[in-house]
Amino acid sequence: MRYKYVLGPAVRLSVFAGILLALPGMADGGDSSRAGLKPDRECADRLPLETQRIQNAIDAAAKSGGGRVTITAGVHRSGTLRLASGVELHLEKGAVLLGGEKPEDYDDAVPREMVYDYDGAVPETATLKAFIVADCATNVAITGQGTIDSRGPAFFDRNSVLWGYWWAKPKCFRPRMVVFNRCRGVRLEGVTFKDSPTWTIWLKRCENIVVSDIRIECEQRMINSDGIDFDGCRNVRVGDSFFRTGDDSIVLRAIRGGKGEPSLTENVVVSNCVLESACQGVRIGCPSDDTIRNALFRDIVFRGRNVIGSEQPRVYLEKGCNGRLKIENIRFENWTADCWGKAFDIFVDPGIRLPRFGGMTFSNFVVKAEEPSIVRGTDITPVRALRFVDITGSVVGGQPFEVEAAPDIVFENCKVECRPKKKEN
Repeated sequence: MRYKYVLGPAVRLSVFAGILLALPGMADGGDSSRAGLKPDRECADRLPLETQRIQNAIDAAAKSGGGRVTITAGVHRSGTLRLASGVELHLEKGAVLLGGEKPEDYDDAVPREMVYDYDGAVPETATLKAFIVADCATNVAITGQGTIDSRGPAFFDRNSVLWGYWWAKPKCFRPRMVVFNRCRGVRLEGVTFKDSPTWTIWLKRCENIVVSDIRIECEQRMINSDGIDFDGCRNVRVGDSFFRTGDDSIVLRAIRGGKGEPSLTENVVVSNCVLESACQGVRIGCPSDDTIRNALFRDIVFRGRNVIGSEQPRVYLEKGCNGRLKIENIRFENWTADCWGKAFDIFVDPGIRLPRFGGMTFSNFVVKAEEPSIVRGTDITPVRALRFVDITGSVVGGQPFEVEAAPDIVFENCKVECRPKKKEN
């Protein structure tokens, strides 16, 4: 049986199996690119808030067994939306789903278990606020050629600079854009995710994830504006996508649950993507994470600061933990990278004891870097099973790598030239 739901008035109707929804667009949308219309901020704030209307359509689709909720071309102002099993949120070309500029514009919708630290307290740096949330949903999707805009720069004091580059962290809690918890069958396709105030997409304990042809575009002076954080996720495919972020573009994590529930990230393939990051292109783990294994990053173009990092500083340890991270079989193949920092930044601070730190292979890289790469273990946590094969390019300084406590590191057919630092005028 076909269920049709009309949310009018409408510019036109969009029919699909499960639900019908057409939201009113702007009076004169004009021609727009894939990234959608660029709303004037003052005009946008005078638009009606459409949160309840969109949420009603999502709920109706879920109640009928699932379907597509289509947002038509135009600017649509909304607060927090909660997706459900079987629901596809679809943004047509020229559609902009526009968030608020203040924390109070978003609900505390993130499941509390997602931000618990190991001893059960909600960390001061955590936030329960998010724009689009799904919890324990199956077959949930965000698709289309429109834009979701969280208006991130409005949350920062743009006159205050941190470490000479990023805007200083604001005192208020910043909302994340997309947060999915314990979902199965996740699809993100075609959409532009713009200016999340902090992590753009956080997928925790999700399985069977397909991300294709998306764009994540963040103002690069926004600290913590990660692209996608895969946290305790399994069976992940990412392809044909573009990331411009102020923080890490793609992150693999395995953060334990609130009562010490073990976590595992595995079976991840990322291919044919462009990463632009003011921090690093890919980050692998933090010292209190559990196991991260069996991942492949191939056919990647990188521009930005550090290319790939697995940094394990003491400041990232959870309270009462001296290290748990175990890394196994992470491969990086066919990369072209131009960075103003390091190509590889892999280290652990003294005193941290990790079960297995290393387990990574880097092959067929062409890199241009401004700083030597770091591989640094310790007596109690040496870097193990690290291989560099067919690495070419150049680096500023006297040596391409600084290596310490990495007893079985392998360099095979690596030709990285050292070039002098440019003289300042």
